[in-house]
Amino acid sequence: MSWILISVYLVLGFVFLGKGADWLVGGSTVLAKRLGVSSLVVGLTVVAWGTSLPEVVVSTMAAVQGNAAISLGNVLGSNIANIGLVLGACALVLPSVLEGRLGGRESFWMLAALGLLWGFCADGTLDRTEGVLLIATFAAHTADVFYQARQQRKQGTGGVEAEMAEALENVGERAVHWYKHPASETFLGMLAIAFGAWAVVEGAKGGAQNLGVDERIVGLTIVALGTSLPELAAGLGGALKGERDISLGNVVGSNVFNVLAVMGITAIVHPLDSAFELASGNEGAAAEIDKAFAGSLATDFPIALAFSLFLVALPFLGGKRYGRAKGAVLISAYVGYSIWLYVG
Repeated sequence: MSWILISVYLVLGFVFLGKGADWLVGGSTVLAKRLGVSSLVVGLTVVAWGTSLPEVVVSTMAAVQGNAAISLGNVLGSNIANIGLVLGACALVLPSVLEGRLGGRESFWMLAALGLLWGFCADGTLDRTEGVLLIATFAAHTADVFYQARQQRKQGTGGVEAEMAEALENVGERAVHWYKHPASETFLGMLAIAFGAWAVVEGAKGGAQNLGVDERIVGLTIVALGTSLPELAAGLGGALKGERDISLGNVVGSNVFNVLAVMGITAIVHPLDSAFELASGNEGAAAEIDKAFAGSLATDFPIALAFSLFLVALPFLGGKRYGRAKGAVLISAYVGYSIWLYVG
């Protein structure tokens, strides 16, 4: 595949992923409101999950095509990009993003989700049963979020979840553009995301072959960065408006969604299991799965955990000060990590 065609695939793919998420969020938000769904439910489900839909489609499509390296790399790389790049950039705009402590519940879910996926992948497979367990855990996380929101509303404090819901709902309503009918906008968003995901996967595969680079590394960097664009836009939008909790909550919520929901759906649709591929006669895909898990278990999971722990520890380093410096450190760590992947 020529570099011109690869560039066209990637650029078109990222544009369609971004606009598709935008249209889907806008249309589905208006539809939900017309059906009488509360602002809290809309903000914490339709809008928040809509920005992570590109990861779902890209990882699932990559797994179905036998590219487990891109599927796994997309999720772990997106989590690393969300912390290193998205939060780092948000902190440069609004230092207070990294000057407050991450709540204990949020920290628990973010670290527990990563640990659970790591444990499931330790044997070099991710089957349908484990996918169902990941989805069940995500359902428990969602129930906990709604419980916190209800408790805070009863106490009259609003809370982070309620504030996030209101702000995210406003983002969704503003996202409706020239297609004024919400059903049309929602349908177009789904089509755009599907096409964008296909184009990104094809472009990434072609680029990896031309460069002689492992598909896992392409998934960890180029694909992960592209599918994190909605989170970057939402995070920076919140930071520019002084909404610290939106920027931080967007990243933490997206990371939990990526690990539990994205990988859960991926495993249910198409198990990441070399034995499953061999039984289907796909020897090449089986070899790629073994290679992908070996690389992820050796380096990608530990690095994703290190970034997550660093995020939890950052507020304790220097106290409620040096927000921009902390953001610069996160961006530098992400850039250094990306360079290390390609140099290595």
